Amino acid sequence: MSKAQQRRYFNSAGEHQKAILGILQAIGRSRGLDRVWSDWIEVSAIALAKLDLRQADAREDRYRQIMGQYEKDEAQHLAQAFAHLVMAFEESQAAGEFGDLLGSTFMMLDMGSSHNGQFFTPYEVSMMMGMMLMGEGQELVRKVGERGFVRLLEPACGAGGMVIAAAQSLHQAGVPYQQSMHAVAIDIDRRCAHMAFLQLALLHIPAQVIHGNALSGQAWEHWYTPAHIMSGWGARLRQRDEEDGAATKLLISETVDGSQTAIEPKAHSFMPHAARAAAAAGQMTLF
Repeated sequence: MSKAQQRRYFNSAGEHQKAILGILQAIGRSRGLDRVWSDWIEVSAIALAKLDLRQADAREDRYRQIMGQYEKDEAQHLAQAFAHLVMAFEESQAAGEFGDLLGSTFMMLDMGSSHNGQFFTPYEVSMMMGMMLMGEGQELVRKVGERGFVRLLEPACGAGGMVIAAAQSLHQAGVPYQQSMHAVAIDIDRRCAHMAFLQLALLHIPAQVIHGNALSGQAWEHWYTPAHIMSGWGARLRQRDEEDGAATKLLISETVDGSQTAIEPKAHSFMPHAARAAAAAGQMTLF
């Protein structure tokens, strides 16, 4: 990213986002910014994933392992950065605003270099592409009305910008995306999966975020947003698959105590044939 582009990103940042930048840059001077970002994203994701009871203990151990590597004041500052992230999303939601806050923060930190190959699409572009896929106004209302909700697959989700843009399209059409859209967001990069989960969770988007390979069907981590778990989306998706006579199984099962768990996936088990074709082309699709 050029210095001019970086300045434009920074000038558009809100106070909470600037606070996050300052905290992470300060700790990164001694710890390494790339490592601090990855650690902060992961522990923040774990903090929002407590409703997934089957994975809670393992994730709590992972949280302690990561935070145990930082001094007490550094750990407190990382917690403050998470609080700023939550407040930034609360303010944007109150104002009816959407965006890829973590993607833009990543770029402001100038980590999107050719060395690590990570670049995040500007949200304005994601919004344009999302509207093209979702449709607008009455067309989008009709799509939701026909089946009760739409399903979205994003096989290379990055920080989740395209899924957020799809939710915004529904919001602008007067359709509550919390009840009318479910997303499966996949990325082969573990850090991207954590970023996407964080943003979708904070925006109350029902979603399953997979650290996996959409082409081979391999899946290494499964993250279910609070909106997915609290609103019973596992049952809703199973019912849809039964109605459609789907040959594949969802990656969700209900345990006796009502918690959510992941089924060990076989190749391509998390998407039907039509969605796999889109995944092969790297395209977000409705199904």
